[in-house]
Amino acid sequence: MSVCIEIKNLTKCYGSVVAVSGLSLEVGRGEALCLLGANGAGKTTTLYAICGLVRLTAGKVLVFGKDLEKDFLNVAPRMGVLVERPSFFDYLTARENLSIAAELAQKEVPIEKALDRVGLLSVADKKVKTFSLGMRQRLGLAQAILTEPELLILDEPLSGLDPEGGREILQLLRSLVDSAQVTIVFSSHMLSEVEVLADRVAILNRGRLLAVERIDSVLSYDESDVEVFLDAPQAAAKRLESLGWAHCTEISPRKLRVRLQNETVHHLITFLVGQGFVLNGVVPRRRTLEEYLLRTMTL
Repeated sequence: MSVCIEIKNLTKCYGSVVAVSGLSLEVGRGEALCLLGANGAGKTTTLYAICGLVRLTAGKVLVFGKDLEKDFLNVAPRMGVLVERPSFFDYLTARENLSIAAELAQKEVPIEKALDRVGLLSVADKKVKTFSLGMRQRLGLAQAILTEPELLILDEPLSGLDPEGGREILQLLRSLVDSAQVTIVFSSHMLSEVEVLADRVAILNRGRLLAVERIDSVLSYDESDVEVFLDAPQAAAKRLESLGWAHCTEISPRKLRVRLQNETVHHLITFLVGQGFVLNGVVPRRRTLEEYLLRTMTL
């Protein structure tokens, strides 16, 4: 995978406040990367730096192999940006607002296609002052994808959207990555949407990069922590506790949750079947993004 963004020792200070400190990171073309962290971690400042909206204190950002500070006018037309709350001319319609954006971009762009993609085609000729927060967010996304950019920078892209609308936008963004090889760098506090959209996550804390990991590795299965569905959980728990290598952390009428120490799931199944228990299923616990985030933040 070729590199779309290369961040080298990025530092940004606002007076005595260090918002980002010595950040180095690469993002591949056709990849969706999410910046995660608490408020004040440096996520928004990093996004601003990637799209050239802040002057760096130190370091550099390369986009499409070009120094963003030196070649901004050549790089910017290949980006789509949605940061903070999108602003529009309230007395104009959605279509008219996007027409202005198209004129500023000096491109022939399919305005109707952008509106349709975000579910606003039916209200294209309504004034924006009548729009809800979620509709404004959709219009902001339409503006970001209007020129069919190769790179999207999105800060909380699903802010203000209801669950159904959020699901539609996630599907759209994921399709842009998979079908059009668009690179997306975004931030989000909604971990469920991150799990759907992101290929990798980068954890920031107090302006520093703590970890970068693939989402499929984060959401892997923990085979030392399993749920066992069987006929007699109470009796099985008593047998297991006497062994020393299996600890029952939960017992319910139909299942056990078992923590294994230095033994495999196969060994557990063999033991229970050998003891005469009837097993209906064994399911390893799936690790969560929240667990990974909290564990990384406390290291």
